[in-house]
Amino acid sequence: MPHAADAPTDPAEPIIVIARGDPGWDTPLPRITLDLSKFPSGRWALQLDKGLAQREAPVVIVAHGLACRAVAWWAQLSPRSYVRAVSGALFHAPLQARDEQHAVVAALRSGPCYRLPFASIVLGDAWHAVEETLALADRWGSRFVATGSHEAAPSPSNRHAPLGPVERALLAHIGLFDPFLTTPPSRAVGTPVTGAPPG
Repeated sequence: MPHAADAPTDPAEPIIVIARGDPGWDTPLPRITLDLSKFPSGRWALQLDKGLAQREAPVVIVAHGLACRAVAWWAQLSPRSYVRAVSGALFHAPLQARDEQHAVVAALRSGPCYRLPFASIVLGDAWHAVEETLALADRWGSRFVATGSHEAAPSPSNRHAPLGPVERALLAHIGLFDPFLTTPPSRAVGTPVTGAPPG
């Protein structure tokens, strides 16, 4: 599988990926809004095919919540040619789901558990379901980066080596998550779904 060393070196355009019904970003960036309501139908995978598989210029996937896990499933099972333009991904709060999404969460738990074919970073709060998030990051071959402003929060990580150039380039897009990262925990959208992390 290709990984960080195989990522395109040209500047990559961010593309937002969210699930339908999730809060949107006020940004002119291109986006893919996944219809996960009938998950077994695979419509969401066709949406990712359409939005990513035919791209020539490199892109960085910027995903939030349940969309992170859908993207991971798609990337793990797609032909290599479908992900050739993806230089990396930033996944924010991949264990977070709304109450009405729990059926999709259950379906995702049976998904593949492979290393992703591109560099990726998982962003998550250091206090919420951190062990499950770290395990998920390990399965994907991602680096976990803790977010939040809690002074007493630990700094969990699944990697001890310094950030590489591809990871630093991915983190340059972290500002796109400001609407989520600046939301106080008591007002955060959705709740972490604990239990065995999906692949």
